[in-house]
Amino acid sequence: MNLRKPLLAVCVFGLAAGAAFAQDYESIEGAVVYDYDPATKLGDDVFGTVVSNLERDFPGRNSHGGPVCMQYPDGRIVTFNTNTSDHNLDGWSEHAESRDWGKSWKMYNRFPYSFEAYSRDAKRPAWIEAGLVTSKGTVVVFVTHFLLGGTRTMSGFMRSYDQGATWTAYESVDGVHIGYPVGTAVDGDTNYVIYDSDGGSDGRRPHVLYVSTDDGRSWQKRSTLPLQDDVWYGAITLMPDGGLLAGAYHSKDEYHFYYCISKDQGRTWTEERKAKVDQKVRDPELGQIGGRYYLHGRSGSYGEGSDRFVLYESSDGENWGSAIVVSKQTGRGDGYSANCLLDTDDDGAPDELMVVFSIQYKGVDTNEHVFFIRPDN
Repeated sequence: MNLRKPLLAVCVFGLAAGAAFAQDYESIEGAVVYDYDPATKLGDDVFGTVVSNLERDFPGRNSHGGPVCMQYPDGRIVTFNTNTSDHNLDGWSEHAESRDWGKSWKMYNRFPYSFEAYSRDAKRPAWIEAGLVTSKGTVVVFVTHFLLGGTRTMSGFMRSYDQGATWTAYESVDGVHIGYPVGTAVDGDTNYVIYDSDGGSDGRRPHVLYVSTDDGRSWQKRSTLPLQDDVWYGAITLMPDGGLLAGAYHSKDEYHFYYCISKDQGRTWTEERKAKVDQKVRDPELGQIGGRYYLHGRSGSYGEGSDRFVLYESSDGENWGSAIVVSKQTGRGDGYSANCLLDTDDDGAPDELMVVFSIQYKGVDTNEHVFFIRPDN
């Protein structure tokens, strides 16, 4: 999730007024990258602080459905992931939460609606695939219903007014649309979610933007993005001038990130463009903090150098520097990710970007890890 307006500055549950900065970090252009696991270094097979260890708790389970991360108004950091069999079959969504800025995590908290759906019928699961926190502090999660095997049957959302303690009833996003919610952004009272549509009767699967201006209570389609039907997954982030940058992945052209820009809150978009990425990117995700942009994902799925987790930087969101290898573990289950902005010093403004991503431990089974990007200016 990305937001331009500040989070609500409330600090309870014993959260410190500022995050103790990790001593071990790697400098990159304009920022430092770090985690809280002294055993891992940037570029190792495994990098990052673990937030879901299914290898240890539930052998043979997969975590990478979603993933999602957010900071609640009370300062807690929350990451959602699936706990499923094989490559996201039967299972449920659960979350980990940290009350000390990512140093330690309470894991394996089942999301009740998702676990109840699984308990009723393991062939019809429901998972959280995206989320955001509105400017008023309402938590919104986008929940997708599936048929076993991956067919999406319903796209909807739920809200929490008490930071995840209770949730409203499930509602369809608009009663019609079915798709994969791939990214969110918040700009004041305007909340965005971008969907990679499931194919309709005409076989098309466009990316579409939905918007809420009533604190996440209702959502309306605002536009269809000019991204071609052959691109999939997707990402969106706010630009410093209030624009929107959105893009997606083309499996036949992994050395380019396909993108478009809107300067009128997603009503109209530039034509589709493509940006060179030197070590490929699959399931791309976008973030922006301190005027710098970050693009991350798996280093493609085909050819030499594939299946690592990589991070790119840009000063304009259109021209990307050389890839930084975050984790060089290779595996087809790796590299599904998300990011969220964090306010770690209780001043009401984001000062870090946290990335959550999957690392394979066996077959297609994965765990979830997080790391942090802090601007150095």
